Amino acid sequence: MIRYIVFLILATVSFSLYPHELSNGYLVLRGESNEALSGELSLKPEDIGQAAGLDTDNNGKLTWGEVITNQNLAINYIQNHLIIRDSQSQCSLSITLPTMQNISAESLLVYPLAVNCTHIGEISVQYSGIINDFPTHKLLTSVTIDDHTNIHVLDSERASITIAALGTASLAQFGEMVFQGIWHIFIGLDHILFLVATLLTVNLQRKNQKWVKALSKKLILKNTIILVSTFTLAHSITLTATALDLIALNSRIVELGIAVSVAFTALNNMYPVIMRLSFITFGFGLLHGMGFASVFGELNAQSGGLLLNVLAFNLGVEVGQLVIVAMLMPVLLALRNLRVYAKAIMPVASSIIAVIALNWTLQRW
Repeated sequence: MIRYIVFLILATVSFSLYPHELSNGYLVLRGESNEALSGELSLKPEDIGQAAGLDTDNNGKLTWGEVITNQNLAINYIQNHLIIRDSQSQCSLSITLPTMQNISAESLLVYPLAVNCTHIGEISVQYSGIINDFPTHKLLTSVTIDDHTNIHVLDSERASITIAALGTASLAQFGEMVFQGIWHIFIGLDHILFLVATLLTVNLQRKNQKWVKALSKKLILKNTIILVSTFTLAHSITLTATALDLIALNSRIVELGIAVSVAFTALNNMYPVIMRLSFITFGFGLLHGMGFASVFGELNAQSGGLLLNVLAFNLGVEVGQLVIVAMLMPVLLALRNLRVYAKAIMPVASSIIAVIALNWTLQRW
């Protein structure tokens, strides 16, 4: 049992070293198969500022003056890290002065792009920007050629894509977004820890103001289904509404709220204030849905078939969530039979999660 607790501490502390970083970029390209492509590359000011060396005074804040003064640094950086090729040769990439735009309630530097290729029958996009400074950075890419839209995500694991003029088949596109939904929850440790904190007491019940073993396995499974379904319903609502641009909340506020939700849920395990967890699970689930939706960014108005992409991404999130629950529940069902679980393991695990979440809260403040 001591080994289990030590392993739990080491595992959860290691999670705190890699919080869910908010580093998304967006590449939108459009054109005809016999013409040049045009589009935009949208990046967070702090990301491009650090990666390209635009923050010359090294104060961690990129000013518009620094953007203008060092625009050649940014242009050279982008041209070196964003390579677009047709089937025959590398395409030329022209970049002009960026504008600051509000996308999904977040201020981004938007660089207009002009891409000239010998023949746009098949193009490949290779991207290596920002990743060295922010390993979890992702570039959500939308390429529309002859009214056929392809959406892909480029990151440290997948740095290039090849796109035919006829576009990706709908089934392949759907599968791509399902995979991205699964991957998004697997790397979102704040979402995972919220789920774990929520379920840590599902195998217990309160008696005389103490946590004791829950006797009914059927009731445990019922409560688990209720909590997971409540969380699913809540984040599905806000994920869809945010991705479709029906609601918008500053991403920093959303991520701060998510960190607070993890901390509160973990602390509530040790010092119960709210016993009906379905209420707070639904409320916090609304915040987590907005966090999931951040991956769509400006593509809400730029690509076709958005509703289908949202559905596929949401399905992937649910699959990833169910995998986590399926792995966690057998352990929780077995541990409930140990007296030390209610007295030590659950409080220790909740304490570690709370400390990690409070650390995230301070980082995101």
